[in-house]
This record gives sequence, C-alpha cells and structure tokens, in this order.
Amino acid sequence: MAVTFNFEINKRPNKKGRYKIFIRITENRKHRKIATSIELLDINHWQSKRQRISSKEPLAEKWNSILDEEMENIKNKYRGLKKEGRGHANSIVDASKQEEMVFSFIEYAENYAKDTMESGSSFTAEKYITFINKLKFFLNGVSAQKVIDISSYNSERYSKFISTLKRDLLFNEITLSLLNRFKKYLQKCPIIKKPGQTLHPNTIAKLFDIFKSIYNKGRTELKEHGLFLKDNPFDSFSYETIETNKEKLTFEELEKINQLELEENSLLWHTRNCFMLSFYCAGIRAGDLIQLRGTNVVNTNGGWRISYRMNKTERIKEVLLVDEALQIVEKYVDLQNRTTDYIFPLLDNNAVYAKAITWEDRIRLAAEIRKQLAKTVNSKNSLLNKYLQKIATMAGIDKKVSMHIARHSFANIARQKKANVYDISKALGHSSLSITEAYLSKFDVESQDATIKRVFKNEKPTTNKKDLLEALRSLSPEERRALLQQIDEI
Repeated sequence: MAVTFNFEINKRPNKKGRYKIFIRITENRKHRKIATSIELLDINHWQSKRQRISSKEPLAEKWNSILDEEMENIKNKYRGLKKEGRGHANSIVDASKQEEMVFSFIEYAENYAKDTMESGSSFTAEKYITFINKLKFFLNGVSAQKVIDISSYNSERYSKFISTLKRDLLFNEITLSLLNRFKKYLQKCPIIKKPGQTLHPNTIAKLFDIFKSIYNKGRTELKEHGLFLKDNPFDSFSYETIETNKEKLTFEELEKINQLELEENSLLWHTRNCFMLSFYCAGIRAGDLIQLRGTNVVNTNGGWRISYRMNKTERIKEVLLVDEALQIVEKYVDLQNRTTDYIFPLLDNNAVYAKAITWEDRIRLAAEIRKQLAKTVNSKNSLLNKYLQKIATMAGIDKKVSMHIARHSFANIARQKKANVYDISKALGHSSLSITEAYLSKFDVESQDATIKRVFKNEKPTTNKKDLLEALRSLSPEERRALLQQIDEI
C-alpha cells in the first residue's frame, strides 16, 4: 500500500506555549510523525486543508519554504530506503531520529581515556590523552608556533590552555577529507620537547592507530544508542611508516659498560645497575624496573627470580636471576630480609602512591595519584636515559643508548645464540609470536650477511665416502699401495 506524507499541527501547545508542526507519514492507515523545526504561537495561523501557514503569520513565506525543504528531505529518505527494500513508515522515522541525534567524538574519546585511566592502564590512557590534545590543536587551528610556545607551560597552565579548546567533532563529521587534513597538520606539527623537529611519520602513524581504534569502538558501542554511520572513512585512509633500525649493544660493548669504574652510590652507578639488570632480566621495561620492590624478588623453583606484572600488557612475568643479575640485586636487597621498599632509589618510599604495594593496589589508587605516579616514573626514565648517554660516552660507545636498548640488546644476542623465537617471545613478554618475529627482523642483518656469503662462497667439491670406498676397491693391491704412498708424501 502507498505511503503518504502530510503536515499536521499539534493541537496542544508545548511548554513554551507554541504549536509544533509535524510531518505525518501514513501507511496501512497507521500514522507515524516526525517533528519539523517550525512552531506557531497562534494555532489559527495554520491552514490544514491548504497545508500552509497563513499570511497572518509575519514569517509565513520563510517558514513555508522551510517546511517544503524538510518535507522533501523526508521524501528523499523514503526513496533511498525503498531502493534498499526498507521503504516503510517506521524505517523513515528511525532514520530521521538517528540523524537528529548528536554523538560527540571528542566527548566519547575523553570518557574512554578517563575510563582507561581509572581501570589502571595509565600508560595507555596517557597515549589517548596525547592524541586527543593533538586533535584539539587541529580542530581549533592552533598554529605550529603556538605549539612551540605551550611547550614551556607548566602542567597547570597547559591544562588550562587545553580547556579553552572548545570546538567539538561529531562522529559523522569524521570523513576521509578530515583525516587527510589532520594528517597534513600533524606532518607540520613540531615536537613539543624538540621545537626544531616535526613529528616522525611513525609517531603520526601511532596517533592514527589510536584515532582508528577509538572511532571503531565508539562506532560499535554507540550503535545501540542510535549512532548510524554508513561508511567507515578509515577503510579508504592510509598513512605511512618508515622502517627504522633498532639500536642495540654487542656483548663487547656491554662489557665495556660493566668495566667502567664508577663511584659507588652515584647516579651513574645506579644508572648502570638499572641498565644491566634490565639486560640480564630479558629486557624488563624501564617503567616496570623502576617500580620493582624487594618483595618482587622471590625464591621459587630452585632459584631466585623477579616476579612482577608488566604495566604494558598487565601480564604476570617471572624472570630467573642469573648470577650477574643476582649480584646487582644484592647491592640493594637483603635477600633474607626483603621489604616492600623500592629496589632502586628512584621513587619515594614515603609518597602517597608508594602505599600501593602490589599492581592490584595501584589500579585501585585515585586517578590523580596514578597520574602522579606515571608522571614520576616517566621523569625517572628520562633521567636514567640522560645518564646512560654519559655512560656510553665514557665507555667509548658511539650510539644513542637508552633503557630500552637493554631490551633490544637482549633480543639480538638471544637470536645470535640461536634461541628459538618462541622462547625469545616468552622472555620478552610479547603477546604473540608475530610481534617477536617483527621485532627480531630489525636485528637480522648478520643472518642475512651469512646467507649471502654461503650462497656465493667458492666451496671445494666434496666426494661421497661410499663412492670413494667403491673406487678404492676397484684398484689392485699394488695400485692401492702406490696411492697410499702418494698420500703420505702430500
């Protein structure tokens, strides 16, 4: 049966004392209504038979024109839905309601970051916040020079500046065009801590990974609340990454660092101990190492180990303390009287966050305290990296050395010693073998070199032993004696 469209005025005034005009959709004698944007102060100004606003209304001409446009929009929706086999009154109303709903991406992303922080994943939440701030810079037209200027702001002033960036971004405004414009903006955006440099392509790629992840989560989660998005702009969007070399140290270079004479209890001395313990413990991440306590040192399965939960993946990890690692730990921990104090003198044992002994305790801390802890850990990591570079210079190592290089070095040396990928993956704490394979591929130059040399090496021909014996049997006794004599003379 045909679907018909007409205007109808609500005979009861709303709270503002006005009479709303609706578009009435009739199908099988059943009616559905969609509100228009027009309301009349006087119900008598509506002419039901003519379906028009009377000329007694001063804005009649303008408002009739608006009604015509809104009616045409509804009819266009009907035509589109009919082609899809959904040309029914209910479908038209539902589609119209979905368009009327407003879904803010900025609001969703900020709430998502907040929930992530409150769940205990402060490391990930900070990444989300960094992305959101970059997106706000773009939406509010913050220039490259302004980005440089705010790099000098303290935390309070920076937060205040961010709060002034009011422009919103709706989910349905995220288009391929917007993604490309945001990418161009990021390519010109300076690094806050290094104003003379722009963002690395790999950094931009990670920001878009976060953007895509939050967008897709919101797209799925908000669908039940009425969000309807026909196309996903990320399906057609691309962003580039650059292959980078993972810096690592050789055993010889690590030994040079070990042999340095450093003043005991100096910051250089503590820094070397942190770095070498990370290496001996399969590249334990700096953020985890800094937060280790005496109680993380356990004696199980016939040996001393470090047992902790990785902050990045939230997985429990146990690492055997080899002799070299145990010697470092014993500089800080009495193994027979282990306490909850931090192993390394980097974090304050009397701070509020220090009361949270276990990982489970930490995730229950108030969000602000967790944020303070994360900020302090990042600061101490930066301090260690600064002093590691001094140590590298003292050892005559012309490489950019950081705490994470201990992880690279362990992975590379394990590969060189023919450890299998599965075992290396478990040692590094990766969530999948594919991550480890990609990780190790960056270090595989030596293996490639050896393969090429084997292919092009001029090797002497070898003779099969069985064939050689057969040849000897075919000789007479005299010929064999003569042959042996020739061999002796070689």
